[in-house]
Parts: sequence; structure tokens; C-alpha cells
Amino acid sequence: KPCLRYMAERIGSADDAGALRLFLPVMRMIEGVLGRLFLERARGGGNNAMDRRGDNAGRDSLRASCIKFLEIVVLCFSNSALPGLAAGSQAAIRMAKNAKASANDFSLEDLPPGHPIITREGLEEIGEYCFSTLRGLVTLGGQAPIDPNLLLAAAASSSVGSDFMGGSSPFTQILDILKPAALAFLKIESAAEKAGAESGDKGAFILDRLSIELDFGLSQKSYSLSINAVQMLATKRPVFFKDSSTCLARRTIDPPGGASGGADGSLTKSAVTGIRTHLRSSCLTLLRNFLSVTSGSWEVLANALNASGMKAQADRALQSSRRQLDLMKGGRAARNRAAIFYEWDTSADNSRAAKRQRDTDDAEARVRAAKMARGLGSGIQLPASMVDACELVLLNLENLPSKRPPVASGAQRKHPIDLDFVVDAVITNGASLSIDENHWYDRDGGDAWTMEEGEVGEDGKRALTFTMNSKVLEAARKSARGGQLGESEKAFAEQSKVAASKAFSRVLMASSNARSEAVADFGKQLAARLAWTLKGVKPSNEIEKANEMAVEATENSLKRNTESEEALAGSLEFALDYPLVSSCLAFDLVSKGPSTQPRDDAGSVVSASSTTSLSMRILNEAYVCSLNEKKENYEKALDVFVSSVVNACDLSNKMPNDSEKKRIANAAASSLPQQIAAAPAVTGTALSLVGSLCDIDEISKKATTKSSKHTIAESAALHAAKAAAEKRATAALLILRDVAFHRDAMRGAAVDCAVAIAAGRMPGSPPIEDKALKLVMNVIFPKNSDCADKVVESATKELEFATQYSIVNHEKIVKANEANPKKKEKPRYGTKAALLPQSDEEKIALDRVRKPVVLFMALCVRRPDIIKAIMEMSCREGAEILAKAVKANMPKLTKAASVKHGAANIALRVSEMASERETPLLLSFLENLAPATDKSLPSQELIDACHKIQKNRLDADGKTDARYIIPVVSGMKRDQLVHKLPEFVRGSDAIFKSSLQRMAEKLGRYLLIFRDEPDTSESTLRGMSSCEQMVYLHRLDFHTVGIPQKRYLDVIRLCLEDDEVFNDRVVQAALDHMSGKFLEGESLPLAYMRTIILTCSKHESLHSWICHVLLPRLVEGSVYTDKRQWEGWMRCAKMLENTRDHGVSSLEAIQKLPEEQLKMYRAKYP
Repeated sequence: KPCLRYMAERIGSADDAGALRLFLPVMRMIEGVLGRLFLERARGGGNNAMDRRGDNAGRDSLRASCIKFLEIVVLCFSNSALPGLAAGSQAAIRMAKNAKASANDFSLEDLPPGHPIITREGLEEIGEYCFSTLRGLVTLGGQAPIDPNLLLAAAASSSVGSDFMGGSSPFTQILDILKPAALAFLKIESAAEKAGAESGDKGAFILDRLSIELDFGLSQKSYSLSINAVQMLATKRPVFFKDSSTCLARRTIDPPGGASGGADGSLTKSAVTGIRTHLRSSCLTLLRNFLSVTSGSWEVLANALNASGMKAQADRALQSSRRQLDLMKGGRAARNRAAIFYEWDTSADNSRAAKRQRDTDDAEARVRAAKMARGLGSGIQLPASMVDACELVLLNLENLPSKRPPVASGAQRKHPIDLDFVVDAVITNGASLSIDENHWYDRDGGDAWTMEEGEVGEDGKRALTFTMNSKVLEAARKSARGGQLGESEKAFAEQSKVAASKAFSRVLMASSNARSEAVADFGKQLAARLAWTLKGVKPSNEIEKANEMAVEATENSLKRNTESEEALAGSLEFALDYPLVSSCLAFDLVSKGPSTQPRDDAGSVVSASSTTSLSMRILNEAYVCSLNEKKENYEKALDVFVSSVVNACDLSNKMPNDSEKKRIANAAASSLPQQIAAAPAVTGTALSLVGSLCDIDEISKKATTKSSKHTIAESAALHAAKAAAEKRATAALLILRDVAFHRDAMRGAAVDCAVAIAAGRMPGSPPIEDKALKLVMNVIFPKNSDCADKVVESATKELEFATQYSIVNHEKIVKANEANPKKKEKPRYGTKAALLPQSDEEKIALDRVRKPVVLFMALCVRRPDIIKAIMEMSCREGAEILAKAVKANMPKLTKAASVKHGAANIALRVSEMASERETPLLLSFLENLAPATDKSLPSQELIDACHKIQKNRLDADGKTDARYIIPVVSGMKRDQLVHKLPEFVRGSDAIFKSSLQRMAEKLGRYLLIFRDEPDTSESTLRGMSSCEQMVYLHRLDFHTVGIPQKRYLDVIRLCLEDDEVFNDRVVQAALDHMSGKFLEGESLPLAYMRTIILTCSKHESLHSWICHVLLPRLVEGSVYTDKRQWEGWMRCAKMLENTRDHGVSSLEAIQKLPEEQLKMYRAKYP
């Protein structure tokens, strides 16, 4: 199935050849299995009597495996469409989803059309024949007899082993095996149906089993597999449901063993009993399926079960299937009202289990009633309506205890049970009923204040005066001034902090659970002011978790962001000094259980905006205070807040199955852009922390790594966590974009962070790095000139970091390359192999510097003047890794720059920027402007530009450098190349070979040809083929151009040694051309005979041609008139004269010499 699915993908991508390569092995496998099932008798490997007796256990196991494979073939080569249901109906959609629930399932709907050989029609034909064969196995208990002649023909066709690449279809051999097997059963089935119709009994199926001699019978194992296959195909492929139901029903009515149920052939009595039970259960299962009603097969299934004495079960199953169909066709309301159940035996309703259940239910009801009766004692949640709340309080007054709960000291409480006592109990959810007498603020804290009522004024209002107890006031003053405190005063100071912490916690919890948005906002304002006031006060148990998270988050940020270590160390100290502030900043990022959402006046839920959140209230309070003093507190609070958000996201990534942490992280990350936008100010450290949200590489690897240890649910959770993490990382990039656009003071820091992510210096997954690159190049850079300048400045910083990284790791990489045992030989000049890493360390370094190089090159396209910077950094001492990365990515730069600015223009501009030290990169730039992979020739403008560059960049001796025109020699006219050839010869071997390679790179079809000018009056041929290069090198007048003879001969030798380019056919073509011109009257080049002698040593394949063609031709042209060439001819002839053992000899050419020259030859070489 995976192979077929992959084949379908190939067809969908128009790769017909690739799909066929996958398909043919599948067809061979199917043919092999079918051959083992049906052709063993024809091949001489089967014994009918043995098969029927079941004496061969190994053969039966093989047959069972083949039947299981037959089921898979039918499943893959059939349609999964639902007959009788509209394509767009809800039932069809639901069933289609269920059918595709398995990723390993495959049906004909998954096969795209368009392939000339692999068609749905051909596969469907195989599936139908296989299904008919399965039905025959179930109905007959074995394989119907097949014509031996057909079996012999199929066996002969299968034994040939065709690879389907001839003229026949790949389906032919399979159908040759399947058709006889299927048609043999269909013939018997048709006769039985005809006999039943003649009997007058509607739907009768009369089969004379005694007259049928089977090719092989099924054992219990094979029979069970066949029944399972037919039943499974009925449910998985509804198109087969009716035929499967009819097949199983007929066999259930006429089961193995007949009416007695005794042994049947090779089947024992126990095996017959098992098969009969299996048939009945399969019929009952199919009858429960709603398709039995839609296909009309319920009647034959019910009749079969009735005949087997299962009428009651059949009726219930039919009722269930009809109810199921009604629900599938009905709407949602009908499905919600439905009560699907089976009416089993209800005679045991009064059993002990039912009585025990009723007792349990009664006990639960009593417990529930007791809890309700306790009411206020356990605390209640007041309704939103004040009227309902008052009624609930009054109704529960009678449930109050007659006495207050006892206290540890046994002292009597001062306050009686009155309305205030009741209201306090309601508001505190019963907490006021149990008070710790050890805490003065719980015991009589209210007595610290006294209230006096004045007279009623003119406005009708009474004046109230509040006065603090003098002892309490004095202790508070001493504590504030830091004076010496007594024991009681110390206890008072400590308990004051505890009281403040608990009071603060109650305010915070009340604001988070308030139903009114106004009340919640007021509580947040109050909590923000108190948090900054209560410095050093430890948080209570209710909010201690938030404080711990804030401190932990700041510590993690300190470990992660080493560049901001000093600032984050101060933030950590701040979080410890102001625990209530840090608790408020992380309060919304910890799980607090179910809480009440704020509601408006209409009662609808209202979500708090970013400006009214608790964290923003804290930050606003800090910013206002920082205008006068402690300006750093705001920055530290902002760092703690962002660190908490990042830590919440990290916890969600580490625990993908925790839905609560995932919810908190998503909510925090989604609101963070609005909160940062609404913040009074932003710091560079905060932006760096925001950028760390992009560090999702770990969760991405977990989600993409396949592991057998992961369940389906775990894998789904990992993928969901990865998607959520990528969404949060995208939100972080949006924050950087907004800061860069709207905060001029922090634009540079935001751009630095975005560029660092795109360059890979700040960690991030590859998709996020791509998004960051698009953000920098396509969004921030085009915004305005200032943004563009910031991007260029940040990219230059990243390139500088990469340069320093390359220099620092240079020695380590060199040592690793030298120690690499698999280090390859030095690649040829100009090949891509020269840019490949030679060791793992070098590969890591190249990956590290590649991203900033790509980013900077993208900017170079828009601002070509900064190409100078990348060339200068790449040519620093020890920065070879950076230079290699630049050269490897140079094609991208040159292609984009040439399209935008023109190849000739950009070449001249870059040449003006490059210094002498940067010449290698300039040459790489020019080489990639006219790449060898491009089929088109370099433009004349580019050729002229390269000549101008060559002219302007003379060496120290005032001579031109041939390297500057090598990239465009393929587009230069051949006459020009002939004049330039001495320049290439003067250069080094690498320059010479590179020039020859470039000359011929566009002339693949003409490498063995010396082309003639179509018009002798005008030179039109461009480039120079390998054959032409060899000819013109021999014709080079080295004396005239000032080239030493040794160099002239050495370059010809270099060409002959490079047998990959100048192979025997190229050398033969060049020598043949020069010898032909020699016969026309031209003199032979100086190195001609030397080249022939070297060719004899290099290419043995040319010995015959030299002996029988070339040497006689030279004799014909009177080679002996030139003393030097005649000496070379004789040496060559002597080399080949005594090689008769190899079937080649120059004796024939020697005998063609004139008598005088023959005597001279024999005199020198007897």
C-alpha cells in the first residue's frame, strides 16, 4: 500500500517513468503470489488428493498467506465510494472520512488519471476478478476446477519472466491467471442460480456439490481467512457489500457438513463447527451495518440467520441498522434526541448489582444534600444578581452553627453572630469562620482603627472620623524609621508584612475573579500600586507559584542570553527584591484553575485588553515612577515580564501534552505584540528576549523525528505543539517589525534582532529563519531609507561576526582537514568540488557562515556598493571558510545582480571596487556572471566589459591578466581566441586548462570536429572545440609571440595527459585534420610527430589507425623531406613495427617508403 501511494504521488507529479518503475515490481509480486495459489498443479508441484486430505501443512500455510494477499489486492484495486448515497450527503462525507482515516489505506480514488499504462480500469478489472475468486473459495470451500490447458498456458507465460517492457500490458499475465479461476466459479454460480430459478423458489441457490471436483480444498485456517476477507471487503468497500452478503448468506444456509454438521472432506467435525459459527457471526455483523438496508441485502442475510435459528438476533440487528441509517440521514437535533441501545434481557433488574447501584446513588444524593445544607460553612459562590445573592444568604441563615468554631486558646470572641458576621462569611467563602488567633490582624486587626460619627451637615451627610490606635501607630513609625524594636514590635512588623501579603493576595485574586470589568480593572490598579509599595514583602501561598516562575524565567534568560548578561543579572536581583511585582508580572502565566471571567452590564464575557492587563498596570506604574527616580526599575520589570512569557512558551514546548500550559503560552504570545506596542518604552534586552521565542528547533525536531515509541496521540500532540510554537515565533517577528516601524529609538535594536535570527546567530528553526529573512528583505528594508540603512548596518555586523568566527576557527579546521582520512584529491580548477567541505568541522563552519553570507548578498543586489564589504572581509587572513561560503553562493548574487543591473554594468562596478587582494573573489564573480550551466552565450557587452577590466587591471609588470577574460571565451569569436591563445599559454597550468575548458563548454556536439567558416570573408564561429584547440596549439608560432619552446611543448603534453577532455577520439580528429592539410600542401607543425609518439604511448586504441592510415598518409605527403619530421616518423614507425603480437604493425607503412628512405630507415633501425 505505501508503494502504491508513492506511485500515485509520482503520477500526480507527471513522473510517468518513475511511477512505472514502482508499479512493475508490484505487478510481478502479484503475479508470483497468484501463481503459487493457482498454478502449482500445472507446474507439477501440486497433488490434488494430498491437498484435499490436508496432509501438507506447509502448503496450507502458504495457501492461507496467498488468500490474505488476495484480500489486500481487492482492497487496493477497488473503489471506496458509497453506493446509494449522494456524493455531498452528510452520511457519505462521514463514511468517506472514516474510510480515509488510515494513512495506509489505498483505493482507486487515490490514483490520479493521466498515466498511459497504469489506469483505474485495468486495476479495477484485476480487483473484480480477485473478488470473484474469493467468493468462489467461500461458496465452494475450495477452488473450482480450471481448464488444464488454460493453466498450462498461464504457467508458461508466467515462467517466461517478462519484464513488461515489451509490447504487452503489465496486466496481461495477471489476468491470464485470474480469469480462468474466476470464470470457473462464475460458471458454477450461474448454473446454480438458474437451477434455483427453475425450482420456483425465489432466490434459491441449488448447488450440486457432489458433482464438483475441486482443484484444492480449504483447511479451517484458509477457510476462516477467506470468510474474514469477504466480510472485511463488504465493510471497507461498500461496492462489494451486496455480493459479499449474498455469498456469506448462501454458505450459511448450505454450510460445510450439511444438516448433520459432521466432518466434511479434510475438515474435522470441530473445524466444521467453527466455520459454521464464523459464517453466522459474519452474517449478523453485516446485518447490523446500515449498508444492509441501503443495498437491499438485509433480506437474504435475515433469511440465512432465520434458517440457522437466530431470528431474534437478526431482528435486533436489523432494527439497529435501520436506526443507524435514520440517524445518518437526519439532522443534528435528531441525532441528539436519539437513544441507540440494544434491548437485552431485562429479567435481572432486581439483581444484587442493581440494588447496590441504587444504594450508591442514594448515598451520593445524601452527600450532595448534606453539602448543600452546610452552605455557608463550606463557602458558596454568590450569583451575579444581588437579589439572588441576598435570597441565598437569608435561606442559609438557619444553617449557621449556634456557636462559633472553638479557638486554640479557648478565649471567647468579641463579635457576636450578626449580619456583619454573615456577610463576612459569604464574601470570604467561609474563611472568616476559622481564624488563626496567633495573627493579630486576624484576631482584632480592625480594632487598630476607631471611627467617630459627627453631626449631620447641611447636605444631609454625617461626617466620619477614623483614628489609628496610638500603640499601633508608634510601632509602625519605628519600623519605618528602622529604629530599635522590642520583641512585640518585631512580631508586629513581621505580622504586618504577612498581613500585607495576604491582603495583597486577596486583592489580586478578587480582581482576577471579579465579574465586572470595572471592578477587575480597579483591583489591578490597586494591586499595581501596592506591589511597588511593598518592597521585600514575600508573596502568600496563593501567588507564590507566580513569583517562582518569574525568578526561574529570569534565571533561564540569563543562561540563554550571554550578550545581555549584565542587564539580566540586574533583572534577577530586581525580581528577588520586589517579589510582589514579579508575582504580578507572571500572574497570568501560571495555572490558577477555573476562574470567573469579567462581564459587562449585559452579562457577556469581556476579555481584558492589553492596556488593562495586570502586567501592563505594573509596567505603567514603574514607568511613571522612573520619570523621577529609579529609572532602571521599568527596564528590569519589562525584562522580567518578557522572560516570563518566553519561559511559559518553553514549558509548553517541553510538555506538548499539557493542554493548560499550551493554552497559557498561546494566550501570552498572542497578546504580547499588543502589550509591547502599548508599553511606554522598549529596551534592547527585551527585544533580544522576544527574539528567543524563535528558538523552536528542539520541538521541531521532535515533531519531525519518527519514533516507534510515540503513540498516535503523542505524535499528534507533538505536531500540534510544533504548529503552536511556529505561530508564537511568527508573533515574535511581528513584534520586531512593529518596533522597527513605530519606535525610532529602538529601530536599530529591533532590526539587529531580526537580522540575527535571519542570519542564524540567534537560534531558530529553518522555517522561522526563512520568515525572518523575508521580513528583513521584503518588509523592513523597503519601508524607508532609514530602515534600509539599519538593515545594511545590522547585516554588516552579522557578516563581521561570521568573519571573526571563520578566523578564530581557521587553525582547528585546517587540522581537521589534514587529519581527515577520506580527504579527496585536489579538485580540478573551476569545479564545484573545490567548494565542498573536507571534514565535519569545516561543514559545521560553512553552515554557520552561510546564512549571513546569503543575507548580505541579497542586500548586495539592492545596493551593489556594499559588495566591497563582503569582498574585503572574505579576503582577510584566516577567513578562508567565509571566502569559500561566498564563492559557493556567488551564483545567486551574480544571477540576481545581472538581472537587476545588467551583467556588463555590474561587472565593471565590482571590478572598480575590488583591490588587488580581492582579485580571487572578483574572478569568481566574473566566472559566475557567465556560468557554464547556462546554454546561452555571454553577451557582447559582457565580453567587452571583461576586456576592459583586463585592460584596466594590469599586473606589476604592466602585463594583462588572462584570467579576466576566461569567463567569456565561450562567446568570443574563434579568430579572437586564436590571437588570445598565447596569453593563455603564458599563464599557469590552471589558467591554461581553465581557458580550454571554457572555450569548449558550449560546443558539446562539435568537440570532435574542426569547423569551417560558413563565409570565409567574415568570422562567425564562436568558441573553440577540443579538436580545434589541439590543432591551433600545434600551429602556434611560439617564436613570434615570445613563448619558450619548452612551454609550447609542455602545454601540448598537458592536453594529452588530460584524457578526460582530450581523449583518443579528440586526438585522432586533430591529427587527422593536420595530416589532411599536410597533403594539401601545408607544412606539419613542429610538435606534430612528437604528439604522435606520445599518443602511441597513451592510447593503444589508436595504434591500428596510426599504422594503417596516418603513417602511410605522411609517406604520401613526403614527410621525409623535413628532417625533423622524418626523424619523428621513423621513431614512431619503429615503436609500432614489432607489435604484431597485438595484431598491429607499422611494417606496411614502412614498406611504402621510397627505396632510398627505406634504406635510411633500415640503416638506422635494422
